[in-house]
Amino acid sequence: MKFMEFLGIPHGGWVSLGILVLFGALLYGLSHLPKKKYSFAVRALMGSGAGTFFGLVLHLAADPGVLEDLKHWFYLAVRGYVMLFVCLIMPMVLLASICLVLRTPVEKQVSALTRWKKRVNTLMVAVSASIASCLGIACKIGQIPGSDSAVFAWNMADTETVPELLFRLIPSGIGHDLITCSVTAALITGIYIGIAARRMSGKYMDTVKPVIDFVNGAFSVGTSVCKTVIAYKPAAAAAIMSYLTAEYGFSIVLMLIHMLLVLCLGAALMLTVQLVLCAVSGVGPAAFLRAGRAVMIKALKTRSGSECLPDAQKALSEGLGLKKEITDVVSSYAIASGMQGCGALFPAMAAVFAAGISGYVMTPATVFLLVLVISVMSYGITGLPGTATMAEFAAVMGCGLTDAVTGLGAMIAIDPIGDVPRTLINVTGCMTNAIIVERRVRS
Repeated sequence: MKFMEFLGIPHGGWVSLGILVLFGALLYGLSHLPKKKYSFAVRALMGSGAGTFFGLVLHLAADPGVLEDLKHWFYLAVRGYVMLFVCLIMPMVLLASICLVLRTPVEKQVSALTRWKKRVNTLMVAVSASIASCLGIACKIGQIPGSDSAVFAWNMADTETVPELLFRLIPSGIGHDLITCSVTAALITGIYIGIAARRMSGKYMDTVKPVIDFVNGAFSVGTSVCKTVIAYKPAAAAAIMSYLTAEYGFSIVLMLIHMLLVLCLGAALMLTVQLVLCAVSGVGPAAFLRAGRAVMIKALKTRSGSECLPDAQKALSEGLGLKKEITDVVSSYAIASGMQGCGALFPAMAAVFAAGISGYVMTPATVFLLVLVISVMSYGITGLPGTATMAEFAAVMGCGLTDAVTGLGAMIAIDPIGDVPRTLINVTGCMTNAIIVERRVRS
């Protein structure tokens, strides 16, 4: 019995141990699925499905003592995987922000095109994040079915004034910011480092070059680490759904279905906003949909914004007759550093879900901070693999909801499904940005 207590399974004994061995075999099998036969998205969905079935069987049939033993081990697997992203976010945001500055072409005088593409990019990300967060709160995503717990309250603490909220974003020293997971502060520090390095490279390139090489090398290695962690998603999805279904039963499945439906509704609302803004800029909804129909269908099928970018640019120049030299620049910029779906819509909704399932009650100040952080962080995740996943962790950590990051595990389990509507908004978003900017800077 002492041996079982040492293993953390004092109630179920050998039964719990046998189920844990089965659980380990399940994760091992999912992590070794043939990659040529199954795409990554299919393997991730297989993991989610297998974990859901495994957890539901335990929830319905297992002895309460056995279930209590297993949940501790399941949570260990979930927490371990989620914390890998927490560990990666801070250094990768710092490196990505430095690289963003170093790789941005230098302009002696900032052009109207540059100014407008940045303004429109930031504004559209903020609109998308606002729609997602408000809609998520209104639809109470993250609330356990049958629970009366609040997900939003209008009352605000004394520390939630605008100056206090902005104070959280100010860098306090890179070491302190990394330890306290102040994502936005790390981004600001990285931008200043990049500006200093680029300024010095003009006269002191020999001195600065080792620093630039180190940053580029570290970013490449960090990107490879991110890809390795993301590759574990099929097994992680199984562990996450096993834990959640064992804990909440079929209720968690209903919560995730609810979340996906609200996400689709948010995508529809954001698309409506885009069509209205395009109409104001002189391109009617009918013309937009006619020119972009093929690329929108491709976005739904491929779930890859970068793969759809050439078709979107062709639709803008040939289908709508806009200036190619302007629309190509703006659309490329928007699909890289201002994805309105993966970088704003989904992360904002995921943050609301994580806060709800973790017991946090959001306030107007939290929503304001969430939109602000997402708008700023859209530039800090440029070039990172798994943009949506990285963005949702950055959003939650940037708002100070560090204890809610475990709630993002459920988002990993449904990521392949959520990728469909958010990719559509990425593509229509880059087209919308290009239309708005082209109408304002063309000569």
